[in-house]
Amino acid sequence: MDYDVIIIGAGLGGLVCGALLAQKGLRVIIFEKKAKVGGCCTSLTRRGFTFDLSVQSIGGWRKGERVWRLLDELGLRKGIEFLPLDPAREYHFPDLTIRQYADVGSHVDYLSSLFPKEREGIREIYKIYHSLSEEIDRFPHTLSWFDPSRFAQEFPSTFQYRDKTLQEVLEVLIKDQRLRVILGIRSSYALLPPSRLSMIAMASLEMSYLQGGVAVVKGKIEALPKLLDEGFQGCGGTIKTRQEVKRIMVEGGETVGVRLKEGGEITSRVVVSNADATVTFLRMIGEGCLPLGWIKRLKGMQPSFSYFITYLGVEGKLDLSCSNNEVFPRYDLEEEYRYLEEGRIPPSPPYYLLAPSLVNPSHAPTGHNTLCLSYKAPYRLLGGWDGGVRGGLAERIISQAEEIVPDLRRRIVLQVNSTPLTIERMTGNRWGAAYGWAQTPRQAGMYRLNRVSPIDRLYLAGHWTAPGGGVAAAMASGQITANLIWERLKGEG
Repeated sequence: MDYDVIIIGAGLGGLVCGALLAQKGLRVIIFEKKAKVGGCCTSLTRRGFTFDLSVQSIGGWRKGERVWRLLDELGLRKGIEFLPLDPAREYHFPDLTIRQYADVGSHVDYLSSLFPKEREGIREIYKIYHSLSEEIDRFPHTLSWFDPSRFAQEFPSTFQYRDKTLQEVLEVLIKDQRLRVILGIRSSYALLPPSRLSMIAMASLEMSYLQGGVAVVKGKIEALPKLLDEGFQGCGGTIKTRQEVKRIMVEGGETVGVRLKEGGEITSRVVVSNADATVTFLRMIGEGCLPLGWIKRLKGMQPSFSYFITYLGVEGKLDLSCSNNEVFPRYDLEEEYRYLEEGRIPPSPPYYLLAPSLVNPSHAPTGHNTLCLSYKAPYRLLGGWDGGVRGGLAERIISQAEEIVPDLRRRIVLQVNSTPLTIERMTGNRWGAAYGWAQTPRQAGMYRLNRVSPIDRLYLAGHWTAPGGGVAAAMASGQITANLIWERLKGEG
């Protein structure tokens, strides 16, 4: 065998998996078709302005939490600096601005002060979140939903809420309709309404910020994958960029290596795909090697929505109290998604307004700032994503943003527009899916694709498998997959 492990894709899951296995002394190679590592964690620089393209903030960076633990295990913790965000975000409604604080106690007290009659319900919601998050963090690597007696006993909260949506839980515990909307706001981060978002996925998202801490990487977001790459190569791992895997070779029902697009076959004891799941199975392997049930399930899974983003370099100061903002024209978290599912963007949709340079001054030249304005967007937009459509959406979102940033349009000195097609091209994620599969109850957590694939010696890492979308979850997926592979290969000698 040429290598012990081949990894396809140098996103965070692939890099973590590779670094942990190389640290154990295994011969590991990563193939990345792009020119640089990082997947969704990539940055763009234009005329002195820096923009983190997809990932703006990270949960789980505090001591003892998920990202901290992984970097510590790899001996990389001191190689990167995180800049904490507190408050984490502000949510703007027509008559009210809601702050999301960066720790559970402060946030629960804050919401309780706004809705004192709902204090017990608020506390119960976050008690459930904490219980679910704690159970998710200690899932064993091979536990299956199909062992219900064991699962219900060891993970009672996860078993209880495994098929519940966020909305179903809020309707039981919260009476005030406006508070239900406020407690459901973070579902927007997952690109789903509360009526479709898995309660388990919501707990993971919410607690990754409130318990794990939310921060940005000092400098560029791509500093994180670069650090993981350095750690991987420092342990003896090999990485090949601009090298695309065309085929995963399967013989006798098991993976034996890969064939590269430019020619050449590389053999290994194990292959890990950190690439898009549909591309992995339907293009790199092919339906003829896969069980019919697996193919049917894969084709029936729904990807997450994506984003239309306008990146702006702006002259002058930004009078904002928080760098991360989301603006809602009305108390309705459902209507927007009805448009998105029809391939449309609403006439006056909610939008994100991020000002990264307020936290990372190096993102803009002196006397300037950066803004990122974004709508949630379908991959297949009715009418297509031509230049006129992109320009029209950019004008619309800039007009909305001027309600918060006066005279914004006349101060713009740089503008770059990005669509789901851009995200697909930059990250390799089919459909421009921001979080892999949509995190509905039947696609969240352990209902996602199993990291142990139906092809022997082929494993998955990244946000198409469990735990799910987001930086901390993608990194955790790499760690869990690495542990599985190490236990197997160690046993084989």
